[in-house]
Amino acid sequence: MTNTRTLYSLTLAATLGGSLSLQAEEPAELDAFSPDVTAESILKVSNAVADWQLAHPHRYKDWEWTEAALWTGMMAHSQTTGDSKYFEAMRTVSKNLNYTLGPRPGHADDHCVGQLHLWHYLRDEIPAQLETTRSGMDDYIAQPHDESLEWVNHIHMREWSWCDALYMSPPTLAMLHAATGDEKYLESMDKLYWKTTDYLFDKKDDLFWRDSKYFGKKEKNGKNVYWSRGNGWVFAGLCHILQHMPEDHAYRPKYLELYKKMAAKLKSIQLEDGSWHASLLDPDSFPSPETSGTAFFAYGFLWGINNGILPESEYKQASFKAWDRLVKNVHADGKLGFIQPVGEDPRQVTIDQTEVYGVGGFLQCAHELHKYLVLSGSKTAELKVTNPSDFVRLNEVISLDWKVAKKKLPEITAENAAVRDAVRGYFVPTQIVDENQDGTPEALLFQVDLTPNEKRSVQLCAVGDVKPSFQPNQLTARFVPERKDDFAWENDRIAFRAYGPALAKEGSRGGIDVWTKSVRTPVVNEWYKKGEEHYHTDNGTGLDGYKVGPGLGCGGLGYLDPAGKLVVSPVYAKYKVLETGPLRLKFQLSYDPVEVGQAKVQETRTFTMLAGQHAFKVESTFKVEGDAKGIKPVAGLSTRGKKTRPSEYSGLYTIYWDPVMAKEHGHISTFVINNDDALNGYKSQQSHLLKVLAADLSKPVTYHAGAAWEKVDVPGPRTLGRKLAYLHHELNHPVTVE
Repeated sequence: MTNTRTLYSLTLAATLGGSLSLQAEEPAELDAFSPDVTAESILKVSNAVADWQLAHPHRYKDWEWTEAALWTGMMAHSQTTGDSKYFEAMRTVSKNLNYTLGPRPGHADDHCVGQLHLWHYLRDEIPAQLETTRSGMDDYIAQPHDESLEWVNHIHMREWSWCDALYMSPPTLAMLHAATGDEKYLESMDKLYWKTTDYLFDKKDDLFWRDSKYFGKKEKNGKNVYWSRGNGWVFAGLCHILQHMPEDHAYRPKYLELYKKMAAKLKSIQLEDGSWHASLLDPDSFPSPETSGTAFFAYGFLWGINNGILPESEYKQASFKAWDRLVKNVHADGKLGFIQPVGEDPRQVTIDQTEVYGVGGFLQCAHELHKYLVLSGSKTAELKVTNPSDFVRLNEVISLDWKVAKKKLPEITAENAAVRDAVRGYFVPTQIVDENQDGTPEALLFQVDLTPNEKRSVQLCAVGDVKPSFQPNQLTARFVPERKDDFAWENDRIAFRAYGPALAKEGSRGGIDVWTKSVRTPVVNEWYKKGEEHYHTDNGTGLDGYKVGPGLGCGGLGYLDPAGKLVVSPVYAKYKVLETGPLRLKFQLSYDPVEVGQAKVQETRTFTMLAGQHAFKVESTFKVEGDAKGIKPVAGLSTRGKKTRPSEYSGLYTIYWDPVMAKEHGHISTFVINNDDALNGYKSQQSHLLKVLAADLSKPVTYHAGAAWEKVDVPGPRTLGRKLAYLHHELNHPVTVE
């Protein structure tokens, strides 16, 4: 590839006709980045562009469409790199907006930022990230939408009357369907999408008019005025819709047909240098290689190749040429040039002009190009995963038998295994499980989202030299010698700890403590480092506001003696860490014998916790000396004051709505789920709600327990009750893998 950098500077000629002369220069400052398609060069230039943009304040509000288009690129870039700073930058933007849409409820531009909030929700499942966007879009789709799309009477404040709107609003509705499973969002999107497309799409040219003002308008060469970025909005927006629409959905084929038509047309008019100019059919009148349109088109081509929709043999060269041109538009400091300013029609542009939405397109293109390199160096096989439930299952951790994986893809190893969601299009977190630590895996864990009853394709991959990147591990399970033999564990939702031998003399027992988190990142190590004065008050990431006392705390295990009196298990004596993530943590705690009636009972307790859940699983086995007749194992929730009834109870779970020690921090909801339907009742005694786990100690027992925080996770016990009913269903109806 050539390393020549050409700067187009436009000088307005002092002629009566106002003609433009084109001058070429070769500025040395544009030689910093190689356009070669390697993982290293892609990451170097995309990091530079992303970092430059984050370091330079914008004149727009974070909710505006300009910024929202940047956020779509930053979301993609965070997945390209796995660098937490990009994830956290986007979380900060969303949180600072209080997860709200823009202030104009009927304007599609103000819906675009909802994609950022929903992107977080699909990973974090914090209700606030969903509810404001859902409420705003519910109000929007409830409107009649029966007006003409003619550009009069401020129609853009009520309808999708311009082609840019198809990037801003429809993907938000598609993401709402992915987040909630509610079909009304796709139904409404489909109705409004094709109303706009039927009005603005020119079937002869296979391109979109910007809006009705441009119908019949001609460029200097007599061709129709088709704005590059306007069509880029539509083309990239189609990719965003399709990646959040189930692959077997009845609506999908017509979106694919439109996407393919546009792709073929765009490829046919791509210029020799790989770019598209501001006016698609009159590039000579606008001779600069406009970046925003070029970036969105190249992104769309690469997305189609990576998802098996566009033939690689036909679109690879076009994609690589476009990338080569885009890299030439980057200054040495990462500033991205040749981006047409805010507008609605083709305009002249120079190397020094930059805008945030062009950066968004560039980063999406870089993401797909990097992903192309991962896929082109991989061996792959297809699997189908099926959601047997009539509700959404987000962040579902699926266990694939390693023998099945090897049979399906013989090239796969523990070192090269990866999994890609073939609908969303991105690589998902995975974990290799070697239960007996003999060097041969037993299972491959991976994480996907599924809408109700959906059957989704995933790619099992044996990757080559270029590998996908992920955020650092969010799970922790460790002995804490710096704090009195605690054993602490956490996932991306919540944290817990059990007390060890150093606290036995102070009267502590085998109860389980809760640490509530307001972030989806690890806190355990940081909190311990700063000490108890730090984490007993809300420090901005959560707090330890739960009091265990001498009881069972949140889901500790104890025993009812033959007279029905509760005996709390002691502090743990030994620990063994088995797994530490990123999708599952697992460890064992062993307990010294405790006297219960006429027997001594010794327990070994295995804890398992998945990413994305507020519950942990307990499997306990018992060794008994003496007469254990009449002794029953129980799981318990400590209660406060005179209240002895659960806040919410069903045959599936028991919830206690527990006030945080500092009242201004709301409540902690602790719960126990018993998988044995024959023993679903609870007992109330000695400041506990108790679930009987078995009639005796002759067999191991299994149950789930956990907690959630009113301030972040659930607004009340009834909401949590619905979630626990879903969890109970999930435990008994796992996702199937074909």
